[in-house]
Amino acid sequence: MPVDYGATIMRLTRGTWFRISAIGAGALVLLSGTPLSGAATGTPLTASQELQAATAAANSEGSVRITVHFFSGHSTGELVQDTGLSTGVQTVAIGKERISIVLIKGVAYFSGNNQGLTKYFGLPQTLASRLSGRWISVTAADSGYQSIINGLTLSSAIKEVAPTGTIALGKRSKVNGQSTVSVVGLASGGTTRITLFVAASGKPLPVEAASSGGTGTQKSGEIIAFSRWGEKVHVPRPTRTIPISSLKSTGSSPG
Repeated sequence: MPVDYGATIMRLTRGTWFRISAIGAGALVLLSGTPLSGAATGTPLTASQELQAATAAANSEGSVRITVHFFSGHSTGELVQDTGLSTGVQTVAIGKERISIVLIKGVAYFSGNNQGLTKYFGLPQTLASRLSGRWISVTAADSGYQSIINGLTLSSAIKEVAPTGTIALGKRSKVNGQSTVSVVGLASGGTTRITLFVAASGKPLPVEAASSGGTGTQKSGEIIAFSRWGEKVHVPRPTRTIPISSLKSTGSSPG
C-alpha cells in the first residue's frame, strides 16, 4: 500500500517527512527502576546514555500525546496522536487531506476523506469516492499492515524521533518553559539532522524533537511535541468496518 506522506509518530513515516530511526533502549536506572537524567543524578551522561535514559523513561510511562507540525515545500500539516504500549489513535491534516488511523487489539483501522484516501493512502479515485468517510480494517495478515501501524505504539513512536549515527550532546535550553538537554544526530537516511530535547530534571522524558532538511522548494521539517505522559489513552474501536482483504478480492487493491 503506497502512502505519500508516511506517522508517525505520527505519520509522516509513511512518506518522506518523518522517517526517523532509533537505537536500542536501555538506561541509567536506579534500583527503583526509575531512569533519571544526568542533571538529576549529578553525573554527566554521554549523548548515548542520555538517549538511552530518555527511551527507557518514555516507555516506562506507558502513554503520551504527540503533536507534530510539519512542512514540505509549500505544504504544511499537523498530526495529533495518543499512543499507548500496544494501541494508538492518530489524526492527520495536510491541506485538504484528512486521515484517521486507529490501532487496537492488533487490528489497524484507517479512514479519510477523498483527498486523504487518494494522496495519503494511495487508493484509486474510484475506490476512494466510494470509501470516503468509512473505516477500513487491516490485520497482520494483510500487506501494508506494518506501514499502517508504524509509529502508532509508544515504543515505535519514540524510535522514530531518536537521533542515529554519530550522536552528540547539544546546548541546554528551555523548551516550552522546561529546562532541557539535547541530543543531536542524523535522521534515517543520513541526510537531515534531528535534535531531541529531553527534560533536564526528574525523569528524562522527551519534551520536543525538531528536524529539517533540503533547500528551497524541497525544504522540509517538523516539530514534534510530547505531552500528557502516563495519561490513560482512550481508543474507540471503529464499527461497520470494511476488511481491506475484501477490496483486494475485487481487484481494487490500493497500491
